[in-house]
Amino acid sequence: MDLDIVRIECEATTNTPDQFLMLLHDSLKTFEAHFRDSCCSAYQKSCASCSQKSECPYGVVFSQKLSSDPDIVRLHQKPPLPFSLYIKPLDSNTSTITIGLVVIGSAVNYLEYFHTALLRMVETNVCSILNSVNNELHFYSLDYHGDRHEITSVKSLPESVILLSGKYILQSTVHSDSARLALKSPLRLLSNGSIAQRFDFAAFFRSELRRCSSLWAYYGTGEMKLDFVKLSELSQNVILLNNKIIYTSSFLPASHIKPGLIGSTECFGLVEPMFSLLLLGSYFNAGKNASSGSGFYEIKAI
Repeated sequence: MDLDIVRIECEATTNTPDQFLMLLHDSLKTFEAHFRDSCCSAYQKSCASCSQKSECPYGVVFSQKLSSDPDIVRLHQKPPLPFSLYIKPLDSNTSTITIGLVVIGSAVNYLEYFHTALLRMVETNVCSILNSVNNELHFYSLDYHGDRHEITSVKSLPESVILLSGKYILQSTVHSDSARLALKSPLRLLSNGSIAQRFDFAAFFRSELRRCSSLWAYYGTGEMKLDFVKLSELSQNVILLNNKIIYTSSFLPASHIKPGLIGSTECFGLVEPMFSLLLLGSYFNAGKNASSGSGFYEIKAI
């Protein structure tokens, strides 16, 4: 039972960081098109009529094909996309912007296309403000501690990336019954058919539990062996202190970023393995549009 994970970050330096950051957030939705262009050799307008669609990396990654196992379909229904994008909030003391990509499970077989799509997505925005941006981009592969190891070229990609293990993350994480949770991009959780405007830890935890288990079932080997019902019930006992999570409809000025919850809080009363599950989930983002940059969060033990 395991789930492969590769985490790549791209750094770009700009003299107009606010403008560049806004452009990048708006361009996250173009990642799929860049991925398709990076692997399409047939140059078809429609994938449906393409003779190579069964072997095409784009079709494999974005088809979200249901499992042939009826139990997996019953438990997880439609699979999530096997990657997540994120943009780190801009530090007021720096002009460097970091764009991250996490590739999940069997999708690591197509790292070359993911890397190319990320490069093209960033370069498109570089070209739009060419005079104010340093053209040199730096790519890194991250290890378990978040330490960076530079990727020097696409050719060295297979040797440069660090393959992480979901199983290792779960088993090696030291449990903590209290943690600080920071939502770095708007979290969009459904509540009674609409986007929640108040942070509910139990709803957040259940959503991440479903997301982690679904990704594992569809793109990993085996399934997560957890008592989902018990953990879901115990999550309702978690207490929030110093809760500064708010609902915002204006994450960035003049941007098309959808509204959601953002901010930080301290969580007390976590039971094992809640902390390790949330740490694993932080690789995948949370809530709706998680693969496209929404619900990016960080969690640390108090």
